[in-house]
Amino acid sequence: MPHLGITLWGFGLGYREAVDLARRAEDAGFHNLFMVESVLSNDGVITAAMMAVRTSRLLVGTNIANVYLRHPVMLGAAAVAIDEVAPGRLVLGLGPNNQAMITQAGFTWRDPREVLQSTTATLRAVFSGQGMPGLRHPRPASHRIPIHWAGMALETCAAAGTHADGLMLYINTADRYRRAVERFRRAAKEAGRDPDKLPVSLLVPTFIHDDLPTARQAAREFLVHYARGPHYAKTFAASGYRDEMDRVAKAWAAGDLATAMAALSDALLDDVVLLGPPSRIREGIDRFAR
Repeated sequence: MPHLGITLWGFGLGYREAVDLARRAEDAGFHNLFMVESVLSNDGVITAAMMAVRTSRLLVGTNIANVYLRHPVMLGAAAVAIDEVAPGRLVLGLGPNNQAMITQAGFTWRDPREVLQSTTATLRAVFSGQGMPGLRHPRPASHRIPIHWAGMALETCAAAGTHADGLMLYINTADRYRRAVERFRRAAKEAGRDPDKLPVSLLVPTFIHDDLPTARQAAREFLVHYARGPHYAKTFAASGYRDEMDRVAKAWAAGDLATAMAALSDALLDDVVLLGPPSRIREGIDRFAR
């Protein structure tokens, strides 16, 4: 049976508000609460730490902590600190964001799968109490801290099956989800791991409003910025929405944002996000769970 959780965007949401929402999410019966981290805009790791302190049952984590922003030993030390105050309740989600954001922030872009793999290896060493040669050893973790990878490319999903403890997917059609999970599980099995013990999560952007057209407009304003990017456009095109992606690209190149948003069909929206009044959101959650 799938677990239902919440992922918070930090844009415009204060840290105190996020921490207060953690308590409310736990009281409402949600299984987990993750925090999105934007490059040099908010700190998802410290927010997860504060949410962990305010709760007693909820799984908390990052979706994702950016692997380019922190030294992996310090990221590991932060994870150990969270695990100490919330034993066994941390999920450390890792991801690279994208090359444009990383280079604009002044960091050097390297092969993201190589960075994910090396960061994961260092984190596991830190969790076992190993540090950098010649320096003091860090405090080891008292509990297992699972490391999940954000996967968009199918090759990254496969690499996660080999190296990570779980896979985090985002804005997937049902067909794309199945292909990503198949690659993840097949790679895990080939690596001698049990795929059934490696969880997969799907982050579904959600727009709640009693007026359906208002919800659809909000969803279009959000999704168009992904659809204009080459990686997501390629994924949507391969999932049966090539015409929509061609129209978005043409309109965006012409500087026509309204036409680009209008090119996103209702079918595409309903395939990758949840929108509308609460009753429709609940129906959509059941559909995604199936």
